[in-house]
Amino acid sequence: MKLIHKDIEKDNAGQVTLVPEEAEDMWHTYNLLQVGDSLRASTIRKVQTESNTGSVGSSRVRTTLTICVETIDFDSQACQLRVKGTNLEENQYVKTFLLFLHK
Repeated sequence: MKLIHKDIEKDNAGQVTLVPEEAEDMWHTYNLLQVGDSLRASTIRKVQTESNTGSVGSSRVRTTLTICVETIDFDSQACQLRVKGTNLEENQYVKTFLLFLHK
């Protein structure tokens, strides 16, 4: 794994930028992440578009998401890391929604 950037404070808060180079690096990332962390990563999303005539098409686009980690799962067979969370930053493909609760 390649360490690109590190900014760790005395209370162990901070951020790191890592680039995985081998499949095993996903295991190490799995052990570094915790629920509540924010994670920024590249992903592929299916985007649906509607033309002026009303026809609907879809395409797959690569986008970057920043999420607040809710669950973390590691698939040892595929060496894949699966992270579930809520989106923290909007982009042209993924919007954030504010939820207001009233008493």
